[in-house]
Amino acid sequence: MTDVYPTEFIINYKIPDKGYFFNLKWDGIGLFFKQYSLKMQLDQHGKIHPGIQEWNEFWHRMDEIGIWSWYEEYTVTCLDSCVEGDEWEVDIIIGDMKVESYGANSYPSTYREFLKAIEELTGIIIEFIQQD
Repeated sequence: MTDVYPTEFIINYKIPDKGYFFNLKWDGIGLFFKQYSLKMQLDQHGKIHPGIQEWNEFWHRMDEIGIWSWYEEYTVTCLDSCVEGDEWEVDIIIGDMKVESYGANSYPSTYREFLKAIEELTGIIIEFIQQD
């Protein structure tokens, strides 16, 4: 991969019942983020400018976890079996690589590794419903 900066980069993750929301979007210069959490009493937003080395490490990690072959949709319908639900969306384009994936109460097997890579790229801790 010769490109370092994405053409498109949108990450959304929310846990409505817990009052949590995280959004990350590339604007051509940097990553604009919004994060809100009732539990952590957090309401923040700002802009992050990862360097070339951080981006290269991130893209390498995306290749390792196989994000480019994630399915378009991961969903589980919860009626009585789910106490809490979450929703997520990943829309990334870099060079000729692209992933558009969405989920509700379900994830690809490498989703946790993906969130950890986002945390490493941004320095922001993401509240994940499936914490150990």
